[in-house]
Amino acid sequence: MTNINNRPKSIKKRNPFVALCEYASNGNWCWKVYCTTCGHTAFKVSFSKLIRGQHPDDETFWPYGKENHSPLKEAKDYGDFIRNASTDNQILLTKIVAEAKLSDIQKVAKFPDWLGYLGLVINHCPNAESQKILSDSLLPQFIVLAANNLALREYLMGKMDKHEFINLADLEKIEQIGSELLDYK
Repeated sequence: MTNINNRPKSIKKRNPFVALCEYASNGNWCWKVYCTTCGHTAFKVSFSKLIRGQHPDDETFWPYGKENHSPLKEAKDYGDFIRNASTDNQILLTKIVAEAKLSDIQKVAKFPDWLGYLGLVINHCPNAESQKILSDSLLPQFIVLAANNLALREYLMGKMDKHEFINLADLEKIEQIGSELLDYK
């Protein structure tokens, strides 16, 4: 599609975290929070790239391929999340993730893997401000998803009302009733 100046019309890119979820799901990337084999380094490198403004839909994001092990070759250059990420980097990442819609993630990533991807963000961004950013975005979306499960819905609403942060245990609860969540509209 072109405009009157015969220049390509700018196309709005999808959220970078949604794009990362699709590539990770297609490549069966490791998302185990406490993995001692790869340490989910592919995600750690990719998180660093996201906060530096790179987008997974751009080929330059993948100089060594899109497999689980490919980003490992760049760990030295993109080590922001290899150890403890700075507060600023945590906030940058959580802002990107907070702008993602769970419905978009569900469309491109396997269940329960996409919950694991969110779990990695929660785990690598423990700063209170980062946790608030994530919780303010994710809890309302999960409440909508939990419409068919009154107990989970009330539990999540209680967390939101008390200003509690979403955590890994919450994602595990959501995973347990996962089949009910797949009917997102």
